[in-house]
Amino acid sequence: MTPFAPNARPRRPRRKIYTFWWYFLSICAEALLYLLSTLSEVECTKLENPSFGNIHYIDGRISWGSRAQFTCMEGHYLVGMSVLHCVLKSDDHAYWNGPSPHCEKVYCSPPPKIKNGTHTFGDIDVFKYRESVIYSCDPNPGPDKFSLVGMSILFCSGHNTWSSKPPECKVIKCPFPVLQNGRQISGFGENFSYQATVMFECVEGFYMKGTDTVVCGANSTWDPPIPICLKGSMPTHPTKSPVNNYPGYPNPREGIFGKELDAWIIALIIITSIVGFVVICLIILRYLEFRKKGPSSSPRVLNIQT
Repeated sequence: MTPFAPNARPRRPRRKIYTFWWYFLSICAEALLYLLSTLSEVECTKLENPSFGNIHYIDGRISWGSRAQFTCMEGHYLVGMSVLHCVLKSDDHAYWNGPSPHCEKVYCSPPPKIKNGTHTFGDIDVFKYRESVIYSCDPNPGPDKFSLVGMSILFCSGHNTWSSKPPECKVIKCPFPVLQNGRQISGFGENFSYQATVMFECVEGFYMKGTDTVVCGANSTWDPPIPICLKGSMPTHPTKSPVNNYPGYPNPREGIFGKELDAWIIALIIITSIVGFVVICLIILRYLEFRKKGPSSSPRVLNIQT
């Protein structure tokens, strides 16, 4: 017979504190799910489509927390809030946080007048959607004519909104193009006004640095600048293919493992992080349990021979 020593305490089963916390978290989760399911049953009134417009329920429902987006058909604009939210009252009733907007037809005021120019339909006070005007420049009493800089046709694209800024009428005159060690091969003329185009080439024994075609811009300058002709033959610079063009090298615009595999790796990382968090919580709970009980020593056993 081997009874316990007189001073030894009988071993008691360990109290698993973490079990209590698991029960507590489960109850909280169930309560939260019940609360969300209860609130999801609280619905706002269904909205009607506005005249010349539509409603899109962003969340696919009309319950608490959902959103309704309003849009208008082409040729109309929205007056009011474009997105309404279903909010909850204190008495468990839901309502939309604003009145439903409505759609009105698009009209435009007359387009701006310009200096040294005019536009068509100058006697009309209101323009409908997509109606357009054409700008033109007046004759210039001086030696150089006015050039129209900008879009010549504007149309009503929105409520009191035209498709672009009005153009300008001004005198544009670029300097005579001269290319040393080269010559002009097209675009000949005495005067070079807006959008005049000239082409060049270099004489034999010279090569061109720059582009061979220039255009007279809105600032009375050539765009791009007139090229230059340098003596000698044009240098050749070998170009090396980008490293991502070599076989077996991944395209930087694609994922390292492909789109489908990348998604699985992200999901695996998330799951691993969750499991790691749970394991850390369990280790902390066991450590707190150990500190609360203190270090335990094995009970001594006294052998009595009879």
